[in-house]
Amino acid sequence: MIPAYRPLLMFALVAAPVWAAKPPKIPKDAPYCAPAGMKPVFLSPMGEPFRGTAGQPYPAAAWFAGADSDHDGAVSRGEFVRDAERFFRTIDLDHDGRITPEEVIAYERDVAPEIALYSRSRDYLEVPTHGKPKAGQSNYGGAMGAGRYAWLNVPEPVVSADTDFNRVIDEEEFRQAASRRFDTLAGGEGKLLPAAMPRTPIQIAIEGPCRPRPKPKQGPGGDRRDGPPDSDDRARGEGAAQ
Repeated sequence: MIPAYRPLLMFALVAAPVWAAKPPKIPKDAPYCAPAGMKPVFLSPMGEPFRGTAGQPYPAAAWFAGADSDHDGAVSRGEFVRDAERFFRTIDLDHDGRITPEEVIAYERDVAPEIALYSRSRDYLEVPTHGKPKAGQSNYGGAMGAGRYAWLNVPEPVVSADTDFNRVIDEEEFRQAASRRFDTLAGGEGKLLPAAMPRTPIQIAIEGPCRPRPKPKQGPGGDRRDGPPDSDDRARGEGAAQ
């Protein structure tokens, strides 16, 4: 004879995994999910692009491995600045120690075209927020330009190093910008660790949690858009960790 309580016990054992599998709550301001198969892109704190393959680890790991010259699993201030100097030399095309407006144009066109403020990626990455996040919200929204692919919300990481606004970035300005950005990311720890770095907006859109993309809408000119129209086009300065 089967005890009366046994069917209830069996039901509880079967149902428990279902209750435990409840999906996490998605923040109201989470970005829209990226299209399936989208290739991941990471822009280093100084603006160097690293492009990955769909389904592979996010390419921030590639930058980290290159900057970590002593292979101790962390990036120190010295390593961070030296990596910035290395990248500076790749975009200083005439090797005169300065990045001129013409070289900035070449950088934005040929090296990191993803930083364009009005690229199609904004349709699903940008969910603008105004003011401090409210209860139940995150700070996912608002990334601009390069900030969509980076740890810092700096729309144009090369130009923003021009602290004297003379439209030319010399190596010392770039070096000082690198030191400031290291401070922002390190948060007083003195080094950067991969596990401590925030996820970029595009990484969140690819890996989640993200919001399901809405059905395409008919735009004013008849074009079809995959996300909501932009409502906050204000560029940002040095930025903060996202």
